[in-house]
Amino acid sequence: MKIQSTTVVWVSAIPLWLLIDFAQKNPKIVEEYYSGLLYPIFFDLHQTFLQWIPFSIGDLLYLALALFFFLKAIKKIPYWRVKPIQIIRDFGALMILLLWLFHLSWGFNYQRLPLNEQLKTSIKYSEQDLEYRLDQIIEKSNHWHQQLAPADSQAVTFPFSSKQINDIVVLHHPLGQESITPFSNVKKSIWSLPLSYMGYAGYLNPFTLESQVNAKMPVLSLITTSLHEMAHQLGYASEKEANFIAYLSAIHSDNPYVQFAGNTFAFRYLFSELYRLDADKANEKIKKLRPGILKNLREINNFWKQYDNPFEVVFDKTYDRYLKANGQKSGLQSYNEMVGLVINHHKKHH
Repeated sequence: MKIQSTTVVWVSAIPLWLLIDFAQKNPKIVEEYYSGLLYPIFFDLHQTFLQWIPFSIGDLLYLALALFFFLKAIKKIPYWRVKPIQIIRDFGALMILLLWLFHLSWGFNYQRLPLNEQLKTSIKYSEQDLEYRLDQIIEKSNHWHQQLAPADSQAVTFPFSSKQINDIVVLHHPLGQESITPFSNVKKSIWSLPLSYMGYAGYLNPFTLESQVNAKMPVLSLITTSLHEMAHQLGYASEKEANFIAYLSAIHSDNPYVQFAGNTFAFRYLFSELYRLDADKANEKIKKLRPGILKNLREINNFWKQYDNPFEVVFDKTYDRYLKANGQKSGLQSYNEMVGLVINHHKKHH
């Protein structure tokens, strides 16, 4: 009896589910054998074959696959009309194959040991801790703004274009490891306009391991987004950890513009958390910020406002569910959880 390939793929969902379940329960094993041994091999292959290509192969691959499956679906419509249940079998088999590829190439990094455990630090903090660190970040932001802007009321103007971002950003590994050496090769997404309407600043292609950024954003955002996506390339799937590594990399830079970007990036998250706890205190803090910095931050807000649309809520909910399905229980709120990492990092090292 001939066994159909779709049947084999559907059966393979059982070991995949067991493997994911095992990974979720054993983060230390994932850290040692997947993130520490297997993933670096995939990353080295990426460096060898894709690093030198200036445009995003992943973006083109998505387009090619979409066209291929669309044409394939059109061709199979007569067959599906006769056997309608087959469309579920075919589509399900495709999803299972993609899940295998996703988890093996990058996705198991979601189950690795949390970065705060590797750093042996807490992620909890008090409101007093939050206020103190916010004051320090405001002071740093004001310092770099004073160095870079001719007056306190003027926004910082960046003397380089988005094309030159790769020349000035360097990823700082939080553990000082060199098993995976990140490189500054973040690519502009050819889908930057759709990304703007979707509300996305950038993304990592988990199949080609390419980092793409929304090239339409202001340079201030491009700097930290590039570092964030490079952190994903390094194998840190958690959004709060990628945010923290982006901040850490920025404040370790010897480029004053990157320093400014990193500190104002952290300001937005810490301010947001304090505002959630005590709006009056937060409003008092923001008065300490130089007016020119507010103009820089307003530029970012205005950029996203021009692309506001009713479908953005759908994209947010979809991505929120994706994050939760991959072990980030807070969903989109996990981005904000970098605050605990920032606060406790400075408490530990200062």
